[in-house]
Amino acid sequence: MVCRLNRRRDRLKGSLSEEGLSGALLTDPANIRYLCGFSGEGILAVGEALVLVTDPRYGEQAEEAQGCRVVVTRERLLDGLKEALKDGFWGERVGLEGSLPYGTYLRLLEVFPDVGWTKASCLEALRSVKDEGEIALIKEAARIGDRIFGELLSLLRPGVTEREVAAELVYRLHKEGEGSSFEPIVAFGPNSSKPHAAPSDRKLVEGEPVLVDFGVLRRGYASDMTRTFWFGEPEEEFVKVHSVILDAQSAALEAARPGMDVVELDGVARKVIEDAGYGENFGHGLGHGVGLEVHEPPRISPKGEGKLEEGMVFTVEPGIYLPGRWGVRTEDMVVLGRDGPEVITSSPKFVRIS
Repeated sequence: MVCRLNRRRDRLKGSLSEEGLSGALLTDPANIRYLCGFSGEGILAVGEALVLVTDPRYGEQAEEAQGCRVVVTRERLLDGLKEALKDGFWGERVGLEGSLPYGTYLRLLEVFPDVGWTKASCLEALRSVKDEGEIALIKEAARIGDRIFGELLSLLRPGVTEREVAAELVYRLHKEGEGSSFEPIVAFGPNSSKPHAAPSDRKLVEGEPVLVDFGVLRRGYASDMTRTFWFGEPEEEFVKVHSVILDAQSAALEAARPGMDVVELDGVARKVIEDAGYGENFGHGLGHGVGLEVHEPPRISPKGEGKLEEGMVFTVEPGIYLPGRWGVRTEDMVVLGRDGPEVITSSPKFVRIS
């Protein structure tokens, strides 16, 4: 683990140097965990060395941190950091995450008035390529998710509500994994036409679709999977749309290669859906990276930036949504290898259950 952390830090420092930066200040919990193993809340200063500052709530938990100096302070974190750092720790230009809250930025100007703060573009893509240890954990999370999905099917019966299924799902995600990587989506009937539907008290009835989207955590790493199927005898158009979605996903999986522009990959699946006459009904991107967060680079969409790289882990999730009727989305996770993607979710993509 220490060797992996050292490689990550060396890569970060190299990227910062290429941007003309002498260090970085990190507040995103996922980035902090990625670089030193600490899973609590704090701030991490990156210079020639690493300094982690947290508060007494995480005093014992800070023992997780490796390869960095740990400071537990009762003061405000930035004030504690100011006391902990020696003059000249950073130099003149220091990188910040693009997600840094504005209030925190104003405090930085107050506490460190002599530092030139700027956005470090390398931080957003810091975790986009996974190492072997990360991939192993993501695969474990995916396997747990597949197992739970199989168990979930036995819960579907007439009269059960979306909220009841979601509650049981969350319980199993905590029991078999380490909790849910995001709030699960359980949508029956017309609710499935809402890509981010929240579970409601709607009851399941014979002759309507079920959409389930969930993920599990394994030692901090996430999985993500969606399946849509019909409860009972499916409508003819549902069967058609389900087939279009599978064709779009298959085309994208066949095309994905290192060096491919993310916009191009999105376009491969989007063209299949457009050619079938449902282009206006696919309103989100094809996929997103998964790791310590369930949504992280790469962002595979018409507005995405960058190219695919070997070692990236991302979803491929085309969808078609007919407002007021139903929607269909199938989502799998892949690890991109030198010769193409390895699909690491294996739950069946059937059309119906009864």
